[in-house]
Amino acid sequence: MNKLSRLSSVFLPTNEYLGILWTLAGVKDAAVINHGTAGCNFYELATASKRTRALIYNRFASTGLEQEDIALSGGEEKLRAAIKEIAAKDHVSLIAIVANPVASLIGVDIEAIAKEEAPHIKQPILTFNNKVWKIDAENGVEEALYTLIRFHCPETSEQRARSVGGALKANIIGPTAETFNWGADEKEMKRLLALIGIEVNTVLTYETTTEELKTVSGADINIVTRAAGLKAARYLEEYYSIPYIYGLPYGEKGTKEWLKQVAEAVKKEVPNSQFVNDRPFSFHHYIEMISGGEFYQRTWTVAVSCSPAAAKGLVQLVKEDWCLPLEAIRLTSSPKADELEEIETLGVKRVFVTPEELEWKRVLEEIQPFILMGSAEDTTLAKEVPIHLRITEPAYDRFSIYEGNPLVGWEGYQSLTQDLFNQISRYTFEKKNHV
Repeated sequence: MNKLSRLSSVFLPTNEYLGILWTLAGVKDAAVINHGTAGCNFYELATASKRTRALIYNRFASTGLEQEDIALSGGEEKLRAAIKEIAAKDHVSLIAIVANPVASLIGVDIEAIAKEEAPHIKQPILTFNNKVWKIDAENGVEEALYTLIRFHCPETSEQRARSVGGALKANIIGPTAETFNWGADEKEMKRLLALIGIEVNTVLTYETTTEELKTVSGADINIVTRAAGLKAARYLEEYYSIPYIYGLPYGEKGTKEWLKQVAEAVKKEVPNSQFVNDRPFSFHHYIEMISGGEFYQRTWTVAVSCSPAAAKGLVQLVKEDWCLPLEAIRLTSSPKADELEEIETLGVKRVFVTPEELEWKRVLEEIQPFILMGSAEDTTLAKEVPIHLRITEPAYDRFSIYEGNPLVGWEGYQSLTQDLFNQISRYTFEKKNHV
C-alpha cells in the first residue's frame, strides 16, 4: 500500500474526534467543549459535515489554548470558565469535554477538572480524553454511543419487566449527524417496524435528547445499523435483557429476511402480505428495453463502497434482486468479528477493508465497473464509470431535502431500482446520440 495516498484530496482522513462530534451533534441538548488550540478546533470543524456543523454550532465551544497556556497551566482556568459559561445556557442539559491532541499531549486531566466543577453546575459532564489520535471515526462513534448509554442506563442486576399490551418499542442505534439519507431511511424503517407492531422509541443519535436517552432501557429491541453500535447494544442486552439485531434491510429478499429476524427477536409473526409488486414487467424486461436489448448480465459489472453493516444487504440486492455481477466491494470501516468471512461467503470476488485511495483507484481501473455504488469520493476516483448510485457518505454532490427516496426496505429497493433505470436510460440515450 502507498502510505502517501493519504495526502491526496479525495479520501478525507477522519479521526476519533470527528466520530465523537458526529454522535454528540445529534443530542439536541448536549454541548461540546473542545479543550485545545484554535488551530486544531478549526481543522476538526472544517472536516466535519455541513449537517454536523449546522446542528452543533450554538452548542460548541473551544478553549483556544495559546503558547503560554500550554507551557504553564494547560489552560485549566480557560476550561473551568468554559464549563461555567456553557452551564449557564438554558437549552443545555449535558456537557461533553473532548481533549484534542495538544491537551492530551501535555497531560491535562480533564476528568479531574470536570469532577471539581460538577458540584457547581446543574448539568452532568462526560469526558473524552486522548480521543483524536487514531484515524478511524468509527472508534469515536463507538466510544460516544457506549458512554452515553452507560451514563443514562447504569448497570443493574434487577430484572426488567416486559411491557404488556400496546405497541412494542425499538431503539435504533448507529445513525449520527453524518449518516447519508437517514431522514428518508428512518421513515421507511418506521413503516416496516409498524408491520410487526413496533414503534421507534428513539434514534441514537441522529436526532434525540437526554430525556429520550433515559428511556432507552425500556425498549423491547435494539436495531443496530453500524458496527460501532454493537458495544452499546451488547451492554443493554447484558444489563437490561434487550435483544438486538444487526444490519439494515436492502432489496426485496433482504427486507423480507430482516423483517423475519426482527419478528423472531420480539416473538411476533411477520404479516403475510408485506410487499405488493405492481410492476407490469419483470426487472430484466425493463433493463432490456432501456438498454436496447444488450446482453447486460455479463458486461454490466458492479463495484460497491459501503459500511460492513450495509454490505450483506447490498450484496444480496445486486446479486440476487438485480442479478448483476459484483466484482469488488470496499468496506469503509473495519468489520467486526466474522463479518468479513460472511461477506466473502456471499460470492464477492474481491473484498477490500478500508483500502487506501491509490489502491482502490487501481482496483476500479482494473475491473472497469459499469455501475459504481458508493460515495462522492468513489465518483471522483472513477469519473469514467457510466453509472453512479449514491448510497453512502460523503455525499456532498447530492441533496437529501425530502424523505421520499430511501435506500432501505421495500421503498428503498424501488427507489434505487428506479434510479438505476433512469441512469441506464440516460447512458443509452447519450451513447446512441453521441452526446
